[in-house]
Amino acid sequence: MNQSRLCLVILLFGLLQCGLLGLIAVLPAAENVGGLAHPLFNSMRVGGDGAVRFLPVADLAYWFQILVLAQICCMIALGVRPDRRSSGFWVQLGASFGLLAAAWTVMYQAYEGFLVTGQTQMVAGWPYPTAWQVYAIWLSGFGLVALYVVGFKAYVWSDDDETKFRALVKQYPAG
Repeated sequence: MNQSRLCLVILLFGLLQCGLLGLIAVLPAAENVGGLAHPLFNSMRVGGDGAVRFLPVADLAYWFQILVLAQICCMIALGVRPDRRSSGFWVQLGASFGLLAAAWTVMYQAYEGFLVTGQTQMVAGWPYPTAWQVYAIWLSGFGLVALYVVGFKAYVWSDDDETKFRALVKQYPAG
């Protein structure tokens, strides 16, 4: 994919994100969206019914985050020279996106399930949806880290790039 096409995809994702935010903004506010007065502490607010507050915008929020993850991956691709975007690069980037999207989807579904049923299980000291947030969401970014670390010489800064850079530095000495 060339630079212009990639920039258009990033722009499209951004416009879709704006559209989703616009839809969220025009939806009527849910009941007690700002919370309820705490019975003991006047300056504190409590959440109230999470399902009533979250579910009207849940699908829009889910797709917004999927677009954010896709946009991040496209911006990473934009940082790689077009002649170095091999099929292996796209497979690794696609797998990284898949890992990110899967972790987000499972966490989202776990949280939505908790809001609907009010039931959850504990995993390593956390409620199931929170455990996905604590243990999986940030770990899913390691796919992109691995792509950078393993593919650095192939996609970002090759030995040939280093040689050319050193030659330019010698050609134009400081001072």
